[in-house]
Amino acid sequence: MIQVLLVEDDEFIAKVLIYYLKNRGNYQVNYAKTSGEALGRARDAYDIILLDVLLPDADGVSLCRQLRQWQDCPIIFFSCLDDSDTIIRALDAGGDDFLVKPFDNDVLLARIEANLRRSRRDFRDVPKEEVTAGGFRLNVSDNRLYKDGREIALPPMECRLLAFLMQNRGKYFSSEELYRRVWGKESLGDVRTVLVHIRHLRMKLEEDPGNARYLKSIWGKGYTFEAGGCHSGRDTENVDPLPGTLDT
Repeated sequence: MIQVLLVEDDEFIAKVLIYYLKNRGNYQVNYAKTSGEALGRARDAYDIILLDVLLPDADGVSLCRQLRQWQDCPIIFFSCLDDSDTIIRALDAGGDDFLVKPFDNDVLLARIEANLRRSRRDFRDVPKEEVTAGGFRLNVSDNRLYKDGREIALPPMECRLLAFLMQNRGKYFSSEELYRRVWGKESLGDVRTVLVHIRHLRMKLEEDPGNARYLKSIWGKGYTFEAGGCHSGRDTENVDPLPGTLDT
């Protein structure tokens, strides 16, 4: 039985999701309407957490940070807010994926299955221990990046994404392919999770995130990691930027 913690203050949405999941597979859904109720259930074991950003008694992003004290299972955020700042905060707090309301329940199920598969299997594409490139050393086991000796802590999915790109440095991957290779399933047309992780990694890796030297992107080719850190003119995204943001 797959144990799910659903944190959602809208009782109608919660009932629909609970009914849907119970009729689509081996899912046992535990429901919390508030942050307080979620924290009361936080020490139980879960395979996945579905977390709304807007809750009546707390910000779901802050709740995620608290849940990470006990839970290392995948956390999928969903919200009617689709601005890049909200998505960045949610993923940086420890979220693994993000869906914008309203969403198709079949898409949610596909994301759940993808994240469960990613958390339960050994990834051939991502090294288990350590990968180095140029002045970078990434310790995959504890999600820590060392840049010229300086330590940078990374959320788990940022670490997985960077590890994959560093291991395949010099090769280009589209956003859709990165989602498939790192998250474990087709993107179903929504690549914003990948874009936010790339953008956030650039903020940590690059001296000038708007003119990337290491985590580069070329229109029509995709993203790549270049250990030499050469400037080759301003990059362009291989997909459209997030709504309300500038091209990076």
